[in-house]
Amino acid sequence: MTLSLYDLPPVIFTLLPLIGAAALAFLAFAAGRWLLKRLERSRMSRVEAFAPGEEGDPRRQTVPIGSPAHRLRLAFARYHIDARGKEQFYLWLARLVAGGTMFLALLILGLPVVTSLVGFLGGYVIVNGLIGQVWNRTRTEIEAEIPTLLSSMQSALEVAANVPAALETASQTLRAGGPLRGWTLETAARMHAQGHPAMPGIAQDAAGISTSLAIVAELIGRMWTTGGEGYAQAFETAADNLGSVLDARVMARSKGDGARGTVKVLVLMTLVMIAFLTRSPAMAAVVRQPIVQVAYAAIALLIVYGYSMTNDMIDNAI
Repeated sequence: MTLSLYDLPPVIFTLLPLIGAAALAFLAFAAGRWLLKRLERSRMSRVEAFAPGEEGDPRRQTVPIGSPAHRLRLAFARYHIDARGKEQFYLWLARLVAGGTMFLALLILGLPVVTSLVGFLGGYVIVNGLIGQVWNRTRTEIEAEIPTLLSSMQSALEVAANVPAALETASQTLRAGGPLRGWTLETAARMHAQGHPAMPGIAQDAAGISTSLAIVAELIGRMWTTGGEGYAQAFETAADNLGSVLDARVMARSKGDGARGTVKVLVLMTLVMIAFLTRSPAMAAVVRQPIVQVAYAAIALLIVYGYSMTNDMIDNAI
């Protein structure tokens, strides 16, 4: 008589106590962390990634918007994890957890231990893909508020021709805690501190975030260095033009979400088919052959990599 619904390899039963202990430890850690947060009355938000830093404390130091460290902070903040100053540690921890989960899933599907090790490589790909998705979503949020920023800049410049001050004023019309508001405040601070020489670096950083934001940085730089009513009116014209582009992106994004749903269904169907074949008595002899096991491992890896690549293609297209 067996107590398992699956014909699991013996090594799984050996690892079950360790897995259970690790799960309990994780739950205790999560509960303690949640309790501390409740007691301290502090909530994690994305705006903390833009908060002013303090020398010597890596948790309080700012990083350039769009940099690898900034993208990691945003990705972990989505799961209410404060990764400031420990970005690489949390990155590799997430890769290890994702890889271990996929490793166990492949074992449950019936693949041998050696073949299931490909799950760790799959976890590496999954985590990188999730980080990219979070950053693309943040970039979309930035672009969605650009027309508002440009219109506010045009209004502020009609009152006073001080471009850094106008940028600070325009930031107040943006969503509190939003990534574009953080960028505008950081840009205004750099303009106050460094003067006109700061504009090439600002334009370069903006181009690394979004082409639409690069246009904004170029308009701000030209207005600041040259001035004139013509440049003030250019903000309103650019807002209208970019608004039309962003409306088209909204439609493309909805179609992209539908394509993602289709890909998820295909992935689920493929995994169900693999589970059926590995558990079928008629296919038992074939599944045990090394070449078939290697093929299953390759298929699992291609599924993960293909899903990540498809999401990247959809994000880049919109």
